This record gives sequence, C-alpha cells and structure tokens, in this order.
Amino acid sequence: MSEAENLLSEKQKPAPKKRAKAKKPNEKLTPASLYKKMLAFGKIYQVEHEQDFLEAARIYSEEAGLIDQMRDRIEEDGLTVEKTYKTGSTEVAHPLLSELPRHVESANKCLATIGNMIAERGSRVEKAKRDLDAFRLH
Repeated sequence: MSEAENLLSEKQKPAPKKRAKAKKPNEKLTPASLYKKMLAFGKIYQVEHEQDFLEAARIYSEEAGLIDQMRDRIEEDGLTVEKTYKTGSTEVAHPLLSELPRHVESANKCLATIGNMIAERGSRVEKAKRDLDAFRLH
C-alpha cells in the first residue's frame, strides 16, 4: 500500500469511542440536606405531612449518612485491619465490611416504603424533576 492509501484507510476507520466518565455530585450530601430533598420529593406527591413518610425519610437520611461515613472510613483504613490476639497480631477484614450491606439494605427498604406510600396515598401535583431511583444506594 502506498502512503496515500494508508492515510485514506486510517481516515475511514471510526475513532474508538471513549467511555463517558460518571459525573460526581457537586455537593456533599449530608443527612440534613438529603432529608430536605426527600421532603421536597414528598411534597410533589402530597405526602410530606404524613407521619410515616416523615419517619421513613428521616431514617433514610440517617442511614445514608452512616453509609457515607462507613465508606469513607473503609477507604481511609483499607479493606483489612490489624487485630491483636493473645497468640499474636493478624490481619482481618475491616469490621465495617459486614455492617455496610445491612445499612444499605435498610436504606433501600425505607425507599421501598416511601415508594409504596406514594403509590397508595400520593397524588402528583406537578411533574417530578427526579425519580426515586436517584436516591437508591448501591
């Protein structure tokens, strides 16, 4: 192949697609700010004054705060920690690794409860700007 043909064949090849990077949130969500967002979400469906909605939103925001703290601590400490026994020190898995899934499950159950409340008792006032899945923790 000549040099011109090589250039032509290179131009015809599609450029490899680059994966889009996930956007990181601009603000750090605190339990208080998350609670306010949940109340605003509840207001859209007219359930923001119901006691069980308020309780579920409060529990969810507290769980989300705990989950963030646990993730930060695990990232800071690493996946293993040193533990000293009578026989000597050994490395063991970080204790928060077993606690984290429990709190995530609890937070997701709160979201399911909120979703059921909205489905059963809520009526939409205006078009929602975000879906409930935006709050789900993974």
